[in-house]
Amino acid sequence: MGHQKTIRRPVSCRGIGLHTGKDVELALLPAPAGSGITFERADLPGSPSIPARPDSVVDVHYATTLARDGVQVKTIEHLMAALSGLGVDNIRVCLTGPEVPILDGSAAPFVALLKTAGIRRYLLPKLPIQVRRPATVRAGDRWIAIEPAPRLVVEYTMTFGHPKFPAQRVALTVNRDTFVREVAPCRTFGFLRDVQYLWSQGLALGGSLENAVVIGEEGVLNEALRFEDEMIRHKVLDLIGDLYLLGRPLQGKVTAHGAGHALHSQLVREILRQQRVAEATEGPEPAWEPRLLTPEPVSPAAL
Repeated sequence: MGHQKTIRRPVSCRGIGLHTGKDVELALLPAPAGSGITFERADLPGSPSIPARPDSVVDVHYATTLARDGVQVKTIEHLMAALSGLGVDNIRVCLTGPEVPILDGSAAPFVALLKTAGIRRYLLPKLPIQVRRPATVRAGDRWIAIEPAPRLVVEYTMTFGHPKFPAQRVALTVNRDTFVREVAPCRTFGFLRDVQYLWSQGLALGGSLENAVVIGEEGVLNEALRFEDEMIRHKVLDLIGDLYLLGRPLQGKVTAHGAGHALHSQLVREILRQQRVAEATEGPEPAWEPRLLTPEPVSPAAL
């Protein structure tokens, strides 16, 4: 699996929050080995550092929200997916507002930003979580399951209840190349029929055709889809981002039907619970032997 990584130099971007509709600047900063991914609110004096881990999750309604000491950061999943896809383990994310900017609605702009920053390797080894036993979590007819596999494999299906898009399915092995090519460019989506409800709930206030695939009665209102099955691929993007709250790469096969952030979060907690049980009864996973490497930056072209 290799060694832990951070970025080589600070980078930043500016955009609007999908749900809050507020303009925000995002800065990505290098972080020490073993420190993980943390979020900070630069607009709030004395703002706490919010670790990207399951016990920081406070809301999974249409997005994943983290909080500590009453300070929140919303819609982290697209950035988290990009960090996972490029294998960045340690980074500080500083925001001037309550929500990660949506940019074009996909993870591709974050991938580009990380490539601009460059990647630096640490000597500390990267230890994956290896799923040892099958597990399933359900909510009515929606469910998500995981089983042992030597690498991360995702199979996702969803029924949309739309005459033009009744259902979609995608299955792929997730690695850096497949993520960048087949998952990262896929945008978030919404149905025109749901817009009034979302606005009434204080959601999607920053949504537009510039940052989301919008689907009306006759089909997609945007000029074109990036993939024929872009919507279900975006669900995979969300899943990868939510799974990275584990703090480590995951090795296992995930099968999901009609799931979303809530079930993703429940699966993460179940994986951690099983890890604790397995370590208590079977002992910890075999330790990785670190190799002596000279920490040097990896050029963006190497990604």
